[in-house]
Amino acid sequence: MAGVDISIDEYDVEDLLKTSLLIPDLVVDGIHFGRGDAYYNENTSIQLKHKTVQVKCWRIVEQNLEEIGEESNNFYSCETYIVQWKSITDNFRFNTDDVLSKQENNIYFYWRGEGAVKGYSPLPESIEKENPPVERIVQWSEPPAFLQLFSGTLIVHSGKQNSLSDDPHLYILRGEMDKELHLYEVELKKESLRSRTSFVLHFSKEKASIIWHGSKSSSHNKNSIKKTTEKVFGKNITEIDEGFESEKFTEAFKGDSSDYFVHPVEKVIDYTPRLFYFNKIIGNFSIAEIECSHKSSYLTTFPFLQSHLYTAEQPAIFLLDDNDEIWVWYGWERDEDDEFKSECFVVAINYAKQKSKRIKQLVRIHKVIAGFEPNNFTNLFPVWKKREDIAQLQEKDGVLPSVNPIIEMISYEDVAKA
Repeated sequence: MAGVDISIDEYDVEDLLKTSLLIPDLVVDGIHFGRGDAYYNENTSIQLKHKTVQVKCWRIVEQNLEEIGEESNNFYSCETYIVQWKSITDNFRFNTDDVLSKQENNIYFYWRGEGAVKGYSPLPESIEKENPPVERIVQWSEPPAFLQLFSGTLIVHSGKQNSLSDDPHLYILRGEMDKELHLYEVELKKESLRSRTSFVLHFSKEKASIIWHGSKSSSHNKNSIKKTTEKVFGKNITEIDEGFESEKFTEAFKGDSSDYFVHPVEKVIDYTPRLFYFNKIIGNFSIAEIECSHKSSYLTTFPFLQSHLYTAEQPAIFLLDDNDEIWVWYGWERDEDDEFKSECFVVAINYAKQKSKRIKQLVRIHKVIAGFEPNNFTNLFPVWKKREDIAQLQEKDGVLPSVNPIIEMISYEDVAKA
């Protein structure tokens, strides 16, 4: 699991509260590609610029390659693709325009959709025999260097190739930088909507799109989704805001009686959430901060995925910092080490106290049990699928959702008096 390990001495949380300065950097065969266009490291005086020469895409069909032509930006969640990236790297003298050396690069990305067959799949023989560098990536966790190959036009549809129906399709915006913007199809249900961002509802028959802006969607998100929607679907666009949905938009959900989670009006989203993994894998209590795969200088609405929690080694405990709310998530395997649980709890309390001092407002701590996550927690993720299997496992072990999930409420005033 990617992240920065931080050892905790007497539950000192000051290091945790410091904003991580790590930025995405794709390293292949010792070459730093950064976000795909350039890399600079002031500590080593390395200054590289990468120029894309060619991008080719293939869909893997029973170990055969089917080249994708004009629609190379259209992927499907139940398919696997090979993307070839040819580039030239210029190595510059520090702080000058003097090119010291050039290098040609040929990298293959092996992309697997979330619904594709899992497990290790060998490359087609035609590529394998070349023995090229291969980066294996999965949907929702693509590095910026991959996303930039599509210049803000990557779209991932649900299902398999040629399976798109004429019904409306709903897509969520991902990414913050123009060249890295991409759209992922989500289930056409109201509960898929998130107030923190913007969505596209596309009508393929009419070649028309409705952009839905959540009440907490930033101006940057609103501008970004319009840009990428125009590139992908064209300019026949209507924009609407949460709470002012048109009849056409509502009818697309075909009488869906469910609803989406509405954030409190007073909630201000001007921050990027943070996620920490508590563990004792090597014997000592430590914390790893989980980094967003496409982290940038912009605010990231949904930096984390459900898979970050559910693929972690069990027993697992996570702390999710949503500014004025701290969530402590407990996995489904019981840990009999009460000392470890106590350490996690104390860190969470201290973290909330220090955070309360910084933001000068009420901070709440919530306890969340795997399988019983409430809507105001699951809506901190771009998509969430209820894990009935985990809920049933928890119930068999006698674990039930907490009646009062709020562990403690801490106000800035209380801390100041302490």
